[in-house]
Amino acid sequence: MNELIVEMEKREFVSTGIEKLDTLLGGGLQKGFTTAISSVPGTNIEVISKQFATTDDPLFITTNETTDEIIAAMKEFSWDTSNITFEDIAQKNLDKILRGESKRVSIHQQRSRTMIKDLIKAGSEGLPPMSHEQEDYLAVLSNILRLNASKKIIINSLDFFFENYELHDVLRTLKAGKVNIIKQKGSLILFFTRGIHDIIVERQIELLADCVLELDVIKKGSSFDRILSVKKIRNVARKIGTARYDIDEKGFTIEEIDRIL
Repeated sequence: MNELIVEMEKREFVSTGIEKLDTLLGGGLQKGFTTAISSVPGTNIEVISKQFATTDDPLFITTNETTDEIIAAMKEFSWDTSNITFEDIAQKNLDKILRGESKRVSIHQQRSRTMIKDLIKAGSEGLPPMSHEQEDYLAVLSNILRLNASKKIIINSLDFFFENYELHDVLRTLKAGKVNIIKQKGSLILFFTRGIHDIIVERQIELLADCVLELDVIKKGSSFDRILSVKKIRNVARKIGTARYDIDEKGFTIEEIDRIL
């Protein structure tokens, strides 16, 4: 038995929730690894991220769908959600936006009922200071990664943090999280959209990650092929391969694997 096979057998893995994808990756997602999964529109990444949450009792950090929305979608595929722990940043942010809008509506209504002379007087005195207090979701993320580094952690998606925080702050948080993941042999899985951020954002995340997967849609005649590519696995010198996939009533289904030696 050669050294590579021996080393692979020593590694510990968590499952992606997709048997053929685990096979393609040589056993699944290696414990202690940070995995980045990027996609373009049309790849059904929202389904795949949920299927990743069907195994290993994960912590799911959601920024673009609420917990209720995720559970409802997973039930459509008959996936068990009882062992998933959610950190619902999406709902917290939505509530904040709605509170802000409610305040604006209230102020508008008050002003609409105010006499013109009172408005002129108020205007001469200046407007009262507005509160711009906002929860630091990046600090929330940092704390979650620190306290749960032994778990399988899914972030869907990083797009929210890239849009609301400076790149170096997001990277610093993820790097600190990665260190803890390595120490405690957890698994950190990062989803993000490719092509909507500066190319440096994508490159920095690829450098950070130990495993990189890409999802693409390719037009083929009058139809489209959905392709998953394994772009990088740390300490595995050869390219692993690509696979055609589809989404059916069971979720993500790999149809054909093309190995690249």
